[in-house]
Amino acid sequence: MFTTIPLRPTVVRDESALAAKPAYISADKMRSVNGKMETIYGQEIAASSALTGICRGAYAWADLARTAWAAFGTHQRLHVMDQDGTLYDATPVVERGELTNPFTTSSGSATITVTDDAHGLVVDQRVTFSAASAANVLVTGGYTVSSVLSSSSYAFTASTAATQSTAAVGGAVDYEYGLKPGNTSNLGGLGYGTGGYGTGGYGSPSSAQELDARTWSLANWGQNLIANPNWGAIYEWVPNTSAPELVGAGDFSSSGTWVFGSGWSLAGGTSSASGGARLSQQISLVRSCWHLLRFDVTRNSGTIVPMIGTSTIGAAIAATGTYKRTFHAPTATAQAVIFDGGGAFNGRVDNVSIKPLTTAAQLPGAPTAAGSVFVTAERNLVACGATNPTTGLLDPMRMAWSATENNQDWSASGANVAGSYTLSHGSRIVRGLAGNRENLIFTDTAVYRMRSVPDPSVVYAFDLIGEGCGLIGPNAATQVNGIFFWVSKQGKFYQYAGGLPIPLANPSERDFRDNLADVQGSKIYAAHLAARSEVWFFYPDERDGVECSRYHVFNFADQNWVSGAYDRTSYIDAGIFPFPLATDSNGHVFYQEKDFTNGGSARASSLETSYFNIADGETFAFVKAVRPDFDDLRGGVAITFYSRNTPQGAERTYGPYPITANTRRLSVRIKGRQIKYKITADAAPSFYRAGEFSFDISRSGQKK
Repeated sequence: MFTTIPLRPTVVRDESALAAKPAYISADKMRSVNGKMETIYGQEIAASSALTGICRGAYAWADLARTAWAAFGTHQRLHVMDQDGTLYDATPVVERGELTNPFTTSSGSATITVTDDAHGLVVDQRVTFSAASAANVLVTGGYTVSSVLSSSSYAFTASTAATQSTAAVGGAVDYEYGLKPGNTSNLGGLGYGTGGYGTGGYGSPSSAQELDARTWSLANWGQNLIANPNWGAIYEWVPNTSAPELVGAGDFSSSGTWVFGSGWSLAGGTSSASGGARLSQQISLVRSCWHLLRFDVTRNSGTIVPMIGTSTIGAAIAATGTYKRTFHAPTATAQAVIFDGGGAFNGRVDNVSIKPLTTAAQLPGAPTAAGSVFVTAERNLVACGATNPTTGLLDPMRMAWSATENNQDWSASGANVAGSYTLSHGSRIVRGLAGNRENLIFTDTAVYRMRSVPDPSVVYAFDLIGEGCGLIGPNAATQVNGIFFWVSKQGKFYQYAGGLPIPLANPSERDFRDNLADVQGSKIYAAHLAARSEVWFFYPDERDGVECSRYHVFNFADQNWVSGAYDRTSYIDAGIFPFPLATDSNGHVFYQEKDFTNGGSARASSLETSYFNIADGETFAFVKAVRPDFDDLRGGVAITFYSRNTPQGAERTYGPYPITANTRRLSVRIKGRQIKYKITADAAPSFYRAGEFSFDISRSGQKK
């Protein structure tokens, strides 16, 4: 007589293998769908190359031309990817300048030493040089700092070796230094021995922010990307990947389209002023883009003010030097670049250049540091844990928001709705997330609801809705269709759909909590698949190391949990891109939920049931045959049976037995009081939906 054993499509790790019935005790690359278990879909490489660093922030959006973009913030870089899978480095530049003869080379070595007093760089930081060479080695382009030799020198590796040993060569070299890399992992706590050797000044206190792994909060402001490394500045990137020169005859080799005002003249390839008024040229800027203005000034007397249209670009200049200033293009792209001498400037202007930036630029007017950012439905940019403009100090409990439709105006006045508010419960704001009708603000101990109110003197109201359920890490929360899901600092899972936070009954929560890598909670990455009614939590399990290696996935439609192993450090739902995007700890970017292979290769999955009493739990029984039940079985599977006499008794193994779509009956001979089975697959393609197995069971009559 064949008997069907029903199974609930959830994984239970917090009970014994027998007490977990009627469910599963382990799974990998599986999910719950409509009351049954099935394999997740396949994956395929999406990006043309790997990211630099480990991604801990990802976001997708579209520009005004409806071109799809994705951003990936790693502990070293900020990358953007177009819809063709091409990656670009959009890492913010934090310092620009000019060095004179900075390079030292050694014959036969590709290592080049750079002299720059008080450079402040660290290993793996991005450096870029323009129009530079050293000892027959062309060093124009971007490099990574390979070693820091002293406070006044560092080294990088060129693409070719030098042909001679030289010191102090290169001439006048333009340089750019990228954003300093963040921590790969959380460092655990304050005190002696914390952090990498040499981190911080001797005898200086560490800050809690320096101990966090680098994470990113990302959002779009119209077609532009807003990017914020945790406890760092707020940056904006415009979808632009080329930097053409916009100024004609910037070296004044000819007059070009320059208009020489009163007191200005051109002679010998130099523009000179004697009591000069205005020097100008009409140019076409890239709409709403950040640009870099570069120029040389030789000043004899007076001052000169660079301008774009009617807007000044920085302070008046009263000294000889090379100047680099960034500015944001207005809506109207046809503008004049102007050097206004006010009728009193005596000197020269040369080598004028304006190029659109391909890297993110720091937002002027915004808080100089923030823990995270998001954009509200009312079009305010919000900083969570922001610097106080009065003291200049970072306040990790301070909320601040910009004027509506203006992310550069953060000064509260009667003319706008910019403002701020300081929360009281917790020691720091971990993350803020925008919702459909309300926003949620998570501190390390509590959760607040942030609501827009019609009172212009208030703008946003903050209501405490939960204590003891604060967020464990900046990326450990997500929202789908107005419902928020997150992991608390205590390792519990929560849901909020209005009212109060509700704990979720994850039957593997203790296994998650007990094996979460120590102090690496900020690496947890929560993501949703709206079409699947799923929320995924990727986390670092100490059984595998300190990087994200496993997952818990919650199907909020049928309230089932499944867990397994997966190296994924970030995840973006489909919508902007045709498939979800995910990254692994090696920097690879994947399309997820695509076909049934691992990029054309075999992919493995497994599903293991709890133990069942095959008779009454006292009498021994025989299982003589099994009728497998699979829907849409592709690639075949193997099934292994296990039996034992008592819950603590020795386990016997039967199989594995191969199963194909044509297998109707499997003859076996399994004896015991309890039985379980495990399904494994490793093929290309590979997919199945598990049904209800039937077992031909007969009692032996034996009780001992």
